[in-house]
Amino acid sequence: MSDDGRDLDAGCVWIIDGGPVAPRRLPPGEPSCVIAVDRGLAYTLRLGLRPHVVVGDFDSVDATMLQRTREQWPDLVVQRHDRHKAHSDLDLALSFAWGLDPTEIALAGGGGGRLDHLMVSATMLARPRYAALPLTAYIGASIVRAATAGMDMKLPADDGNLLTLLAVGGTASLDTSGLRWNLTGATPLASAATLGLSNELTEPEAHVKVQAGTVLAIQTHGKSLP
Repeated sequence: MSDDGRDLDAGCVWIIDGGPVAPRRLPPGEPSCVIAVDRGLAYTLRLGLRPHVVVGDFDSVDATMLQRTREQWPDLVVQRHDRHKAHSDLDLALSFAWGLDPTEIALAGGGGGRLDHLMVSATMLARPRYAALPLTAYIGASIVRAATAGMDMKLPADDGNLLTLLAVGGTASLDTSGLRWNLTGATPLASAATLGLSNELTEPEAHVKVQAGTVLAIQTHGKSLP
């Protein structure tokens, strides 16, 4: 097995984040490759998953656990980075996954912890190289997807009946269907605007076509407005 993961099966890649809270919600199906992010190794093993890659500066990984994992799976790819690196552990894991050219990728994290970490982790998904990935993030009780211009997001109601659309990095132009309050290109969504907050799905599946800009779609199960 090469250290760059060239021999990994990138058909369905799961990233298990190493935040302070274990993932509350997991993707459906089975992964072909599991990337554990630092403390995420403990969550991965607790979930009964086989880790294929461990990424991070290992400031929150139990050294004995890591050693036992390497003994159990000698082909484990270990990507250790300097603690004074310029990128977060999750960013490094996403970059590694991006390099695998995956068919499908899911990120599972518990959310919680420091607000700055949570905000950066969520908005990082809207970075162009990551927004173009077939990526679904399960963060806390919510499911997050990103899309850039020319992309069409399909949002199943089973993933959450409440939807927030958040423009990141500038104004976005959208066409939506299947929502209580649909948006069109005639009503731009400004960056960080509350216009897209707490919309509702009225169909089994909503569609969001991004004409311009980059958007995060955040689905959560909750009480509908009267």
